[in-house]
Amino acid sequence: MGGIALCDILERGRNNFDLVRLAAAASVIVSHSFLIAGGPLSAEPLSGVSSFTLGQHAVSVFFILSGLLVAASLERNPEPVAFLGGRVLRVFPGLVACVLVTDMVVGPMVSRLDPLAYFTSPQTWRYLFVTLSLFTGYGTLPGVFEQLPAAGQVNVSLWTLKYEMLCYLLLALLAALGLWRRPRLMWLGFAVLVGMQLFRLTKVSVPEFGVVDQVLRLAICFFIGAGAYRLRHSLRLSVPGALVAVLAFLTAWRTTLEPLASYFALGYLVLCFAALPLGPLRRLSARGDLSYGLYIYGWPVGQVLLLCAPGLGPVELAAASILLAAPLAALSWALVEKPALALKGRLPAWAAGRRQGVPSVLPLTEERNGNYCPRP
Repeated sequence: MGGIALCDILERGRNNFDLVRLAAAASVIVSHSFLIAGGPLSAEPLSGVSSFTLGQHAVSVFFILSGLLVAASLERNPEPVAFLGGRVLRVFPGLVACVLVTDMVVGPMVSRLDPLAYFTSPQTWRYLFVTLSLFTGYGTLPGVFEQLPAAGQVNVSLWTLKYEMLCYLLLALLAALGLWRRPRLMWLGFAVLVGMQLFRLTKVSVPEFGVVDQVLRLAICFFIGAGAYRLRHSLRLSVPGALVAVLAFLTAWRTTLEPLASYFALGYLVLCFAALPLGPLRRLSARGDLSYGLYIYGWPVGQVLLLCAPGLGPVELAAASILLAAPLAALSWALVEKPALALKGRLPAWAAGRRQGVPSVLPLTEERNGNYCPRP
């Protein structure tokens, strides 16, 4: 088939993963702007064209790339404590900062309640618990956004984070049980997930994806990425392969199999795009990972904008939300996420010290990229 092996682009600086994640985060903001503005869902990009909206496809992309990169991280740090500690450092510091800013700063500024009533409301403090525990992304704050079309919705984007952590835990469990090193059992488990999703799509009458379907969908996307990493030496990224992926999707289009086909087709196409030599654009997007900040700040920024300018349409709201969320994402990366990730270098040493029963005194180190291409 020709093309390039996936393992050849996995080193940092040799792929467009940062750019893909930025595009996915911006796509979520665009999609959400139609919900925030209260316009008809039929106007949302891809609505009526695909089984999923633009934002839902973007979430699939996030989980596919997450599976790929997290599997690589597990390969470098197979110690479960170090692995999960690294995942916690990636998700929670930025989340905590966003939730505190939303609850303690934005909330009292835009609430219809006076500051005393706002801060003495149990709902204010309950929001911290239910959101930071990942129990729900649909927590509400007293008097906040109640008059908007998406009434009371403070930060809907956060609903995916519990599924993300669930995938991390499942991957860590597979590694701890030794199943990650046993490909046949791993592929069998993946086939079971796909079979369950296939059954739900063809035999179960559901008006829209419920919790079970979301778990299956996002787990499949995550393990498509993880599986691609396992096949990194033999998986070729090529133009003919991309054409086959497009053809497979078009064959399943507007059938009950379209959602399932979209995961695989989208995953392969994203990896092909990540291999393109985009030069300056690649280097620019790699200067800082703003995708997570864009994702978690996009919704509350959109709600505040609509509160201040009720006449904004979805397109104008999307553009303004991206422009205003971008500096917040940059601050989140520079002041919170990047310093937190710098602590990852301590985790393998700490875990090793824990196994030996002695405290680790090794200095902070950078996490190594690893060598992806040599075959084991």
